[in-house]
Amino acid sequence: MSASELPLPDRIARFLADPLGDSFDSLALAAYRFQVERIEPLRRLAETRGLEPDRIASWRDVPLVPSTAYKSLTLAAEPAVEIFRSSGTTQGPEERSVHHHPFPDLYRRTIDLAFPRYCLIGLGRPPMLSLVPSRELLPDSSLSFMVEHVLARFGAPESANVVGPRGVEAAPARSWAGARQRAGQPVVVLSTALALDQWLGALERQDLRFRLPAGSVLFETGGFKGRETEIGRDQLIERIETRLGIPRQRIVREYGMTELTSQCYTEALADGDPDLFVAPPWVRVRILDPETLAEAPEGTLGLIAIFDLANLGSAVHLLTQDLGMAEAGGFRLLGRAAGAELRGCSLAAEELARAGGAGLAGRSA
Repeated sequence: MSASELPLPDRIARFLADPLGDSFDSLALAAYRFQVERIEPLRRLAETRGLEPDRIASWRDVPLVPSTAYKSLTLAAEPAVEIFRSSGTTQGPEERSVHHHPFPDLYRRTIDLAFPRYCLIGLGRPPMLSLVPSRELLPDSSLSFMVEHVLARFGAPESANVVGPRGVEAAPARSWAGARQRAGQPVVVLSTALALDQWLGALERQDLRFRLPAGSVLFETGGFKGRETEIGRDQLIERIETRLGIPRQRIVREYGMTELTSQCYTEALADGDPDLFVAPPWVRVRILDPETLAEAPEGTLGLIAIFDLANLGSAVHLLTQDLGMAEAGGFRLLGRAAGAELRGCSLAAEELARAGGAGLAGRSA
């Protein structure tokens, strides 16, 4: 069966594994049509903008959906199989984004294809330590979904999760690190920046230092939402090197969010810039002027916009609240937008709210 004859979710799944077997643009437009036909707010937005699927020729013309839309609109092309919610730590639980995800197998496929490529070069199936809550603790966390799949799919039997109801459990984490240091096999530590801060703090209070085996990797995602003060990245890396023995060149950063299905990574293990994010072949990333939402030149600060084919079940073209800067081969993540920087995002949110006839009007994007 040719690619064009497959159901669209299967066609996209095939493209993830073989980007040369189909056309990104044709898939992008097919995904947009799929969503406009099934998601009422997106259909009304297309009509309001005069951007019905037959009228556009490029994925860039697909209307942007602000990530804030997931807080008040149900964007689901088919009934949800998984429901993911953001942490809500910034503005309280009532402000949580909700991603009604009908195609979790597409999510698993993005993980299977991207995670080893960026995080497991030369490692095979290593022991892994997770500082991310399990799905038993956080069943609606997309990150927990991802990490649980990574542990099952790529982790050795010695892998462990050391997060309990009160956070990182320092004693089992310490025991695991000591055992792995003695075993001499490279390991992978999976963590948010905040959980790392907690574990490193516990090691510092006891003045403990590990030298995890050469070739070990730290997978780090997320910032310090919910903290009154943020810890500088250079300081965090220095603490990682001191307490765990993992050098900066073995720290892979991941950029993802509840509202997306795919993730971007740094190419630290391939001798790339450890702070330059790159997108997998089924994702396109642009940096947009915060005021006009026009594409910004390289080296100019703007809002990060992401076109994710795997986000077929909700919105493929997402406007985030994150600031970044495009560079040759990727982009840099430069923090969270606020105030005047969000004018373009706010206008886009208001337009979608009017089209959807629900709850975004009056909210800050």
